Amino acid sequence: MSATRRTNGTPYKSSSRSSSAPSSKAQRTTRPASYLTEQKLLSPPELLLLLTYPSLLLLGSLFSLLDPSARNAPYSATSQSHPPEFAPNYFALKKNVFNRWFVKVGWFWFTVAWAVWVAVGVGMVQKNKNRSQQRVVEVTGDEEEEEEKEGLVLTPQRLRSVLRWAAVTTWWMLVTQWCFGPALIDRGFRLTGGACELMRDNNGDVRTETMSDVKEFLTAAACKVAGGEWKGGHDVSGHVFILVLGSAAVGMEVLGALIRSRGDEGDEATKGLGKWGWGVVIGVVGMSWWMLLMTAAYFHTWFEKSTGLLTASLAIAAVYILPRISPRARDIFGVPGQ
Repeated sequence: MSATRRTNGTPYKSSSRSSSAPSSKAQRTTRPASYLTEQKLLSPPELLLLLTYPSLLLLGSLFSLLDPSARNAPYSATSQSHPPEFAPNYFALKKNVFNRWFVKVGWFWFTVAWAVWVAVGVGMVQKNKNRSQQRVVEVTGDEEEEEEKEGLVLTPQRLRSVLRWAAVTTWWMLVTQWCFGPALIDRGFRLTGGACELMRDNNGDVRTETMSDVKEFLTAAACKVAGGEWKGGHDVSGHVFILVLGSAAVGMEVLGALIRSRGDEGDEATKGLGKWGWGVVIGVVGMSWWMLLMTAAYFHTWFEKSTGLLTASLAIAAVYILPRISPRARDIFGVPGQ
């Protein structure tokens, strides 16, 4: 069975077998193929964002070597910092206000920044996408039918963002808080030979604490409570880990949505977030960069900072980069802005 169409006054003959079957197959394969071939793995702004972190660590480490006050100040490998009485400046003190009220409770601030964006910024992007309708052309037999469908609805985009944030939050919890017992940082410390060394007894011998099952849940904290020193193993920099993971996740959420939206949509999202919203997002990310630089300059060894960066990068790669390669991962986490 065949159908005849006229194109520019010239008869054109096509069979229903050759038109309908291939077109339906093309509809099934075109989107994944075009996604993988036409989309870049990382946009230039996203790549610049991720390169910021090793750059800050390198810059801070170089500063600690070149600055005479930092280079000549005594350093304690046990506390991973300069003794307070020899601290080169205010930011080299563990008790500085930014360390106590920003870094120590950093995941709260990162969650606030993310919540502001997902509540206002994502909503504005999706609102404008819904206004601009997509045209879908379906060819069936000898007829061409044009159907207009609205873009992605608002709720799924927000839910994907919630799912991504839940994933990075889970990784933060497993690494720093609890992983079916001690956190991964504490487990790694003890596997590399670390232990809680208590104060010397009356004979001058060092007493090493044997952790009970209860204390295994918070080994580093339990050691400090017992008056001991957590020493001997490899201590992944928790400061580097949380500062990189939190700010990179917020940055990827914001940049991804703005870059993949059209100009008008991105402008509307920018205006919709408002000065206060951008103040929260930029303030949290900017402060995290500054404290990362201070951590690189005054705290931890280069190896400890590198493993902190690597541990955070694993989650960023799994949640924000892998879905751009793997359709299965994309079905779960999605991509910001899509």
